[in-house]
Amino acid sequence: MIRPKLFGYLLFSALVAVSARALITENNSSHAPARLEKHTLEKVLSHHARMQYLVSLPGGYATRSDRYPLLLYLHGGSLRGNDIDQMKRFGPAEIAEADPEFPFIVVSPQCPPGEIWTDIDALAAVLDDVIQNCRVDTDRVYVTGHSMGGRGALYAAYKMPGRFAAVLALSPISLIAGWAEKLSAIPLWIFHGANDQFTPAKEVQELVEAIAKSGGHTEFTLLPDRDHYILDVYNRPDLYKWLAEQRRKPTE
Repeated sequence: MIRPKLFGYLLFSALVAVSARALITENNSSHAPARLEKHTLEKVLSHHARMQYLVSLPGGYATRSDRYPLLLYLHGGSLRGNDIDQMKRFGPAEIAEADPEFPFIVVSPQCPPGEIWTDIDALAAVLDDVIQNCRVDTDRVYVTGHSMGGRGALYAAYKMPGRFAAVLALSPISLIAGWAEKLSAIPLWIFHGANDQFTPAKEVQELVEAIAKSGGHTEFTLLPDRDHYILDVYNRPDLYKWLAEQRRKPTE
C-alpha cells in the first residue's frame, strides 16, 4: 500500500527554479489544468507512432509559475495494452496520484501490445510534447522503470544519453554490457533482488562493472531474499531525494 504523505516534499522546494508557461490540456480548453491528464501521441516520425500516456502534475501547479523536475516512468511487461488507466496503479504514477505534494511531473506512457520499450522516437516525442506544454526543468528530466521498464529506462538513456539527468532501474531484464560506455556518463541507481527469477544478479553486476571500466559509477543495491517483484522500492524517500539532486551535465 502506498503511504499518504510519503515524505517531506518541502525538502525539494529549494531545488525548483521559477518560470512561467501554461499547460495546454488535451482538449485545448482554457480552464486550469487538472492534476492528471490523459494524452495520446499520434505522429509520423521515422514511422507512424501512437502512444497513450498520463501526465501527473504536482499539487499547486495551476497557481504557481515554477518549473518542475520530470520523471518518465516505464512500466513492466504485464501492463502493455490499450488501457491507459492501468498506469495509475503502480510505481511513481500511483504515488503521484495518491499524494498531491509529490514534487515531480510524472509521465507514464503505455507500451503497445506485443512491443517492448524500444520505440525511442516515440518516447522522445512524448517528452517533447510534455516539455512544450508543461513547465519542465529540462536539466532535471529522469527516467525510471521496473522489469521490462527497467531495461527500457537503461536503453532510453543509452540511446539518448544527453537527455536524462539520471536513471533509476528496478529489476531490469535482458541487459547488454555494450551499453556501458554511453551509460557511464549518466548517474545510475539499480535495484535488484538477489533471488530474481528472470535476471540473475550476476548479469546486473556485469553491467555495473562494465560501466565502471568505462569511467562511470553505478549505485547498485542488491536486495537480499527478494525476487523480481520489488515495486515497493518506489516507496523509499531516498530515491526521490537522490533524483532531485541530479542535474543534466552540459554537453560538450
